[in-house]
Amino acid sequence: MELFLEDVKRRKTFAAGLTGLTVLALALGTSIPLAFAKLAESVPLLALFIGVEGGELGTSAIFIPAGMVSVTLFCLVLEAFALGYEKSSARKILLNQTPSVRTDLFYTFLRISGFFMIFAMLFSFGWLYVAVDYVKSEFDFSILKHTDSILLQYLALVVVQSFVIYWVHRFMHSRFLWEIHQVHHSAEELNILLPYRNHPVDFIITTLYGTAIATGLGADPVTTMLWLGSNAVYQSFVHSSYDWKWQWLEYIFITPAVHRIHHSAAPEHYNSNFGILSIWDRLFGTYVPPTGETLNYGVPDQGNFNTDKFFSEMVACVWRWIGLKRSSRSRAG
Repeated sequence: MELFLEDVKRRKTFAAGLTGLTVLALALGTSIPLAFAKLAESVPLLALFIGVEGGELGTSAIFIPAGMVSVTLFCLVLEAFALGYEKSSARKILLNQTPSVRTDLFYTFLRISGFFMIFAMLFSFGWLYVAVDYVKSEFDFSILKHTDSILLQYLALVVVQSFVIYWVHRFMHSRFLWEIHQVHHSAEELNILLPYRNHPVDFIITTLYGTAIATGLGADPVTTMLWLGSNAVYQSFVHSSYDWKWQWLEYIFITPAVHRIHHSAAPEHYNSNFGILSIWDRLFGTYVPPTGETLNYGVPDQGNFNTDKFFSEMVACVWRWIGLKRSSRSRAG
């Protein structure tokens, strides 16, 4: 605690700015869904394109940014307690010494503020939620509608989601999507904020398959919220430097130590440990156990990332993806 207070005192201007940006992001993240709701009501034609944010979620969408901030703060505090503040993500963020951490902060604020959603719409040329509505109509199977047990619904959701996530994640490492997905892998150090560090195109894909699963299973909203909350905490901690004490958990989950292999810059670690549940990696031959060695992180094409030119990096990824700009090197399978 003493070291934390010293860091806050030394970095008080930055700490105040960080607090101000968080409040601003929360205000924007609350206002944008309300503006979408009003716009969708006033201009029916636009409701087709912003219906999910503006119509279906409506005012309840204001709780999304608050939820993201709450989960993030909870994970930062819990990690600092478990790992020790000196080695924690909270200290990396407060010291603000690397462009990699600054990039993580950029994507975090972009998500909380709701602007990330707008970028996702732009990169889909406005058709993201038209596609979402189509997926909902075509995958309306509601397989779990007659299952009253929240526990059984949750277990079914975990198994199905983790299976699909494994294969989608594996596909993102292919030559078809690596130029986009390497935004996440370009981080040179791991921390709690890393789950936010994803390109909007990555988010578009996640939204579509996530909608298909949720619609197909038709789980109770409580079950869905339990999944979203627990997965958010898991995704934060799997990118932490904290090692889970019970090694037997590696037979069930991809633990932080195992996930670090996934982020390793070493060629022998490429295309490994894609899942949430380790059973899928073990079953399909992509599981690589942790060795305890010190790892370097990042991508071969590192020159295009962590430049503090956040928006130009984001757009350049798309240019390389569609072939208008060459990538220097690749680690895609």
